[in-house]
Amino acid sequence: MADRQLMRPILFHCPRTGQMVQGLIAEDTSSAKPGDYDPVSCIACSGVHFVDAHTGTVLGMSRDRPS
Repeated sequence: MADRQLMRPILFHCPRTGQMVQGLIAEDTSSAKPGDYDPVSCIACSGVHFVDAHTGTVLGMSRDRPS
């Protein structure tokens, strides 16, 4: 896992609870392209979701509407 000093907050919808959640993602996403997903720990359900660092979209979910 990356050093917490190199982490930045990201907002995303938890697909299990539907809640808006703040997580931490690696700061260095400059080489990441839209559509690249990073694992983010979820405080709402204690799971791990794959989140697009550019859009906050969770893998398998629509950006417009959480399931």
